[in-house]
Amino acid sequence: MSSGVEWVLFDLGGVLVEVEQPKIFSALSEQSGIAPSEIETRLKSAIHLWNPFIEREFTPAELAQLVNGLLGSSLAEQGVVDAFNAELGGTIAGTAKLLPELRKKVQVGCLSNTNSIHWDRLLSAYGFMEHFDRRFASQILGCAKPKGEIYEKVENLLGAHPRAILFFDDRQENVDAAARRGWNARLYAGHDGLLRDLAAAGL
Repeated sequence: MSSGVEWVLFDLGGVLVEVEQPKIFSALSEQSGIAPSEIETRLKSAIHLWNPFIEREFTPAELAQLVNGLLGSSLAEQGVVDAFNAELGGTIAGTAKLLPELRKKVQVGCLSNTNSIHWDRLLSAYGFMEHFDRRFASQILGCAKPKGEIYEKVENLLGAHPRAILFFDDRQENVDAAARRGWNARLYAGHDGLLRDLAAAGL
């Protein structure tokens, strides 16, 4: 391939899956009777929840215990899991439809800041996940974007030169960090731009 691209990696949230974080707080509010704004404040101020949640694997029981501790509630484990999964919306069809054909030309994977709860849901409910040759999740790797460590780990696991990786993410800070590592990193801002960037790479 003239461009030298061997791998195309996609972020998930905002690129392949619609995400709406406020739905978490609304769902927890319905179960607890606490205002969504208060839930958001309590959860987002808890550094022992959000950062570890995407950098190590959590069981549903651990998550429920943390959330109940922060809210002073006694929500059922499944209710907490369902609330967190409410953030995940529909498939972004324009991107997902490209994967099967793209995979005929180059190896395809995902690199996402996610968590154990979402990962289980993504693997069971989103068909496009089957079209990845490799799947990289922050909680499994033990680090998250935009830390340089995660790009280095993925690069080594792929056995690929940095310039051989074409990466799409909808957050500029993640794109910038990948570019500093030497990856061909592109900001995802919609389907048309994605097509242009793939075409420019000979794909």
